[in-house]
Amino acid sequence: MEQGGQVPHFDVVDITGRRVAYADIWQRQHLVLVTLDDAGGVARPDVAAVVARAPDIRRHDAVLVVTTEPIADLPRPGAIVADRWGEVQTIISGIPDPNELIDWVEYVQHRCPESEGEAR
Repeated sequence: MEQGGQVPHFDVVDITGRRVAYADIWQRQHLVLVTLDDAGGVARPDVAAVVARAPDIRRHDAVLVVTTEPIADLPRPGAIVADRWGEVQTIISGIPDPNELIDWVEYVQHRCPESEGEAR
C-alpha cells in the first residue's frame, strides 16, 4: 500500500468486537484505520489516546477502525487515512499521534469536493 493507492477491501473485527466491512464505509465516509500488532496494544495509553479522539474523527465525516487483525500491505502497528473513495492520503508506521490523525482527516474533509472522485 502506498500514498495515492487504494485501500484494499477488508473485513475485520475491531477492538470492541464489532465486525467492520470496508464495503460499508467505502464511498460513504473517510477512513482512519489503525492496526495493532497484538491484542496487548489495546491497553496502551497511546492507543487509548487515539480511541479517545473518535468523536473528533467522526465530526469530519470519517470513521475510526482500530483492529489487531492484519490487513494486506499495512504496517502493524500502523495507520492510514483515506478519503471516501479509498485513496490513501497518508501511511503512518507505529501508533499514530491522535493530533496528526485529526489534521489528516481535516485535510481530507476540506479538499475540493468537485474534484473528489472525478477520475474514478
